[in-house]
Amino acid sequence: MSMATSANNEIGAAAADQPDQALDAIGRKYHSRMRTVDASSDSLSDGVVVPALREAIVEGVLAPGSRLSEVQIAKQLNVSRTPMREAFAQLEREGLVTIVARVGAFVRSVTLRDVAEIYTVRTALECLAVRLAAERINALGRAQLDDVIEAMQASVEAEDPAGYVDALDRFYSIVMTLADNRTLQATHASLIGPVRRLRRIAMARGGRMRSSCEQAVRIKDAIVAGDPEVETLMREQLRGACEAATEVLNQSEQ
Repeated sequence: MSMATSANNEIGAAAADQPDQALDAIGRKYHSRMRTVDASSDSLSDGVVVPALREAIVEGVLAPGSRLSEVQIAKQLNVSRTPMREAFAQLEREGLVTIVARVGAFVRSVTLRDVAEIYTVRTALECLAVRLAAERINALGRAQLDDVIEAMQASVEAEDPAGYVDALDRFYSIVMTLADNRTLQATHASLIGPVRRLRRIAMARGGRMRSSCEQAVRIKDAIVAGDPEVETLMREQLRGACEAATEVLNQSEQ
């Protein structure tokens, strides 16, 4: 078992027990990734607090509408309160947190408007990305895509949606690297939190994980072949994801 798998299992077990324990586990994971113990407040914010809270929100450990206490979260993540404010501001920019003046920070709920807007932007960015990737594909890129598709298929067979979405994140990261456009990469990265959150919501619909994987294989094959139809395939993938996320949210409101 890899260290990443072990950490994810620990987090999953803790989440099933208590959210506080799950956040503790997430915090330990990101602390272990820090290269230095004597880190500055800025590096703790970027390296521990932001990614830990982002993951906790995306995975539902921190429920929509819940208040984020600077004191409590700093204690759980084993950091001082100094990096907390900047971390909350960053997560607000990502659309994951709402800050109310003189009241505090709260986990932002996902709305149907969020779904429509984010998938509209994703369609523009990711259709461009796969077209550029198909034009610039190389031997290393082909090997990386084959490897990540294999991981995605293994997660589907294991009925492991968390593992599947992690692999899907890696698939898109590889596509963005192959596209080799820094402005495109930076713009896409700014949506990382909301995009991952919606992916996990969409996977809650029965059969979505398998259909997503099958379409990803088609997209991969089109990139490798340099097929200009890859944009159409990506548009279909995102249309299906948008419909799945919308359906899940509609059902949750009933």
